[in-house]
Amino acid sequence: MNIIIKEILDLPGVVGTCVIDTDQAIQLANLPASFTTTMATEVAGNAKRMIQMAGVKGLTPQTIAIHYDKFAILALTMENKAILLILCKPGCNTSLVTTTAKMLGPELEKALGQEAGRQGKAAAPATAATGQTQIDAKTTKALEFIKQSLFETIGPIAEMIYDECLGRWTEKNHADISRIFELVGCISTEMDDPNLFQEFKSKIASLL
Repeated sequence: MNIIIKEILDLPGVVGTCVIDTDQAIQLANLPASFTTTMATEVAGNAKRMIQMAGVKGLTPQTIAIHYDKFAILALTMENKAILLILCKPGCNTSLVTTTAKMLGPELEKALGQEAGRQGKAAAPATAATGQTQIDAKTTKALEFIKQSLFETIGPIAEMIYDECLGRWTEKNHADISRIFELVGCISTEMDDPNLFQEFKSKIASLL
């Protein structure tokens, strides 16, 4: 995998790369000190929103370019829906970088899949040892109800908002119905229309 990434890093003007999976977890990072992993996660989240918004309109962008004062950032979607971020210097030949990254994409996805498989096998005994439990049925039912109610209120964009907030909600603590108000609070910050949020909130009033 490092060999594949090195091919991208060796391109003129490229100063860093980062692969972020669907759970916003960083799988691989070769970033300059001035561009933190937190910044990378935020950029990937923004790119994901743009891609999902385009999907609502029937578009399927494969690459998004975001230009900042110090970097040009290319966000490429992968088959497993992970995002490859490539940091370039301003003025870099982004077309060349994009073409090369797309050519190397299948190899990178395969390498990432193999790495995830190895990590999963290694993590299995540890999970059993700690006695970690899966989400209980009551919480699972509540989450499904919230997702469905959100979809009924705002349509297809609900999936993007729900996934984003669910990721934040479970980032540090296990999903539990006793903390459901935190998830709803996150959703409220992502909805621009207060009237729609009140409509959504009324639908899930039985959970609050």
